[in-house]
Order: sequence, then C-alpha cells, then structure tokens
Amino acid sequence: MSEKSPDRRIARTQNALWTALQGLLQSYSWDDIPVKMICESADVARSSFYAHFGTKLDLLDFGFSTVLAELIPQAEANTTSSGTFITTNWMVDHILENPGFFMRVSRSQSDVVLFSRFTKALEGLLAHELTAMGTTAPPTTVTFCIGGGFAVVRNHIETRASTPPATLKALLADQVHKALP
Repeated sequence: MSEKSPDRRIARTQNALWTALQGLLQSYSWDDIPVKMICESADVARSSFYAHFGTKLDLLDFGFSTVLAELIPQAEANTTSSGTFITTNWMVDHILENPGFFMRVSRSQSDVVLFSRFTKALEGLLAHELTAMGTTAPPTTVTFCIGGGFAVVRNHIETRASTPPATLKALLADQVHKALP
C-alpha cells in the first residue's frame, strides 16, 4: 500500500461527513443534528468522526475552509478593479441555488451558529480578495458589505423579483466599491 492511501481515506471520510452534514441541513436545523445522525448519514463510525473532528462545529469549519480553499485562488487572481468580486458573485450564485434554505438559516435561532460561520467565512474571503486587489478595508466595512449583500439577496427572494443574477452581482459589486475607503 502506498503512503498516499491513508491520506485518501482520511479525505474520503472527512468529505463523506461534510456531504452528510450538508444534506441533513436541507431538512433539519443545526441544533437538531447530532453527531450520531451525521455519522449514520455518512455511513461512518462515530469513532471515525471523533478521530477527525472534535465537534460538529469543527466539521462545519472544515467544510467552509474546503469551499474557501477553492475560492481563494480565484479571489487572488481578481487583482484589477474590474468592478466584480468573486466573493459577492459566489454568494449570489450560492444563495440563489437554494433560496428557501438561505431564508430559513438566516432567520432561525437554531441555525444562528451556521449562519454566523457562513457570514465570517464570506467576510474573510472578501477581505482576502480586497487585499489581493491592493485595497485595505476596515473589518467593519467588510462586515457591512457582506451583511448588505445578504439584505439585497434576501429582498430579491422575498419580493420574488425577476432581476437576473448578473444584475444582482453588479449591484453588489457597485455597493462594495462605494463602501470602500
């Protein structure tokens, strides 16, 4: 057996647990999902879960870091003031893929941990993207931009607006540019 085999097994187990958690979150709130349910859904032993993660919050952070790892290179490549942002474009696409889920999670007390971690992940990505563009923004500005982005998309969903996603993305990019020092 090669040295890389254990790494693949670890990655497979971690990804199976992350995929299971994502699937469960479609039907259950964060507070209603115990580790046992995640393990059963992933067909992974609880001991394997705890070999990789201390808590389900650690699994959530792993999942967000996995997504960010894919987006950071794109954000770093966005070094011009072209008017668009990888962060807000991805946010719009991601939320509009499952608007009902976003609305539930963004309003639910039992999902507050999930939504706050999602918010922090996006704030970190936007801050990283701005740094790559040579722009420094105070953390409050980054928080304002992500929170405002959520409000714009939430309003789009609530009003059942027919605004194309490209228009929403342009609006958010314009708002981020206006918020920057």
